[in-house]
Amino acid sequence: MKHLQLNSKWFRNVFGLALLQASLATPGYAMELVPTIEDAIIHNPEFREQLKIHQGAKAELDGAQGSWLPTIDVAAGVGLEETKKESLNNRNTSLTRKESSIRVTENLFEGFKTENEIQRHQASMDAAAFSAESKASQIALDMTEAYVNLLKEQELLRLESENKKTHERILDQIMQRSEAGIGNQVEVDQAKARLALASSNEMASRNNYNDALSKFQRILGRMPDNDLIKPALQFQFPDTLAEATDIALLNHPTLRSANADIAEAQAQHRSAKSPYFPRLDIEIEKRWDEDINGIKGTDEDLQAMLRMRYNLYNGGKDSANRDRTAAAVQQAAEIRNNARRQTIENLRYAWDARKFVGEQLVYIKQHIKLTYETLVGYRKQFSLGRRSLLDLLNTEDEYNSALRTLVTSESEYMIAEYRILNGMGTLLDTLKVNVNYVEVDTDYSDQ
Repeated sequence: MKHLQLNSKWFRNVFGLALLQASLATPGYAMELVPTIEDAIIHNPEFREQLKIHQGAKAELDGAQGSWLPTIDVAAGVGLEETKKESLNNRNTSLTRKESSIRVTENLFEGFKTENEIQRHQASMDAAAFSAESKASQIALDMTEAYVNLLKEQELLRLESENKKTHERILDQIMQRSEAGIGNQVEVDQAKARLALASSNEMASRNNYNDALSKFQRILGRMPDNDLIKPALQFQFPDTLAEATDIALLNHPTLRSANADIAEAQAQHRSAKSPYFPRLDIEIEKRWDEDINGIKGTDEDLQAMLRMRYNLYNGGKDSANRDRTAAAVQQAAEIRNNARRQTIENLRYAWDARKFVGEQLVYIKQHIKLTYETLVGYRKQFSLGRRSLLDLLNTEDEYNSALRTLVTSESEYMIAEYRILNGMGTLLDTLKVNVNYVEVDTDYSDQ
């Protein structure tokens, strides 16, 4: 399983984007789904925020690992020192005291705090990597939905435009019949009314298309500037929802991040126990002093000490901190449990949508085929005067409505498939999104 890498390789050139108008489209530069997703991910502000969180967690891990190394301190001071010594008949001495020293301290034991802190920050960094992957997957799904919906609204707008042209032809035909004395004014009014409705529907569809454009722009960061190529669906899905759920519980980055959060909280809880142990340090100190303790002259001192420090009472702070970290472990576990429920719920919604919309498509296509055959017959019969104008207009509207339903249902089916992939945590890998990743070696699935 791959996870997001935080380096400059992400920021690469992607395909140029061009206008959606078919008349201006150049097939060689048409937009495709996967490059559009890649572009949306690497330029998304929320995703970049996750990268910075990961970078911060990496810096904290480096800081925790620094506890294995010694510390070096340099000190210097100068000031007035007055002394009174009884052994010298209470003679007062006032001298300018000068101090300088260097100390090297190496910790040998701190109640296993260093080990636990390293584990805690490692888990925190891994959780941030999983969160970045989860955000990338969500952006990929949002971009896919916006892409498919824009294709849908574009096709619906085309259908409404064709429907309007159809009613214009019918009106023209009716007016010619009326002028020839074959028709009547009622038929002309009927045809004009349906043309007005078709024009209204076209404007509503254009508004929906513009709304889809705005959402596309929000996710990608700019308007499309070329035709969108309809993605080809060639996905392999599990046979049952139970199998898909098992995959999701193992692979979904949100759950993996939640498991890493539990591991982080557990390490913090172990680290909170360190004050109950003594601390052992090796300290090597060299001092260069002058005019100290009322005695003129230089004074050099070298110490190499093994020191133990053991706190016996701290006002109950250590016990309270242990209680706090224990509660944090339970909190992280409940957050993970809630994430599991949400993941299962979202996957079930997508799975059912794919199943039932797929079954609907069979009947929708059958309806379109039969309605079209009826429409062709009515057109011939109307020209022969064997069908009324109302029959023809109703059948034209029914056929157009059936086509709109097909376009909408096909888009819903396509989006449901992408949602299943996202629900299983395999969307990025399945689409082969070309983004570099870094491996997370630790498995947190047993949390």
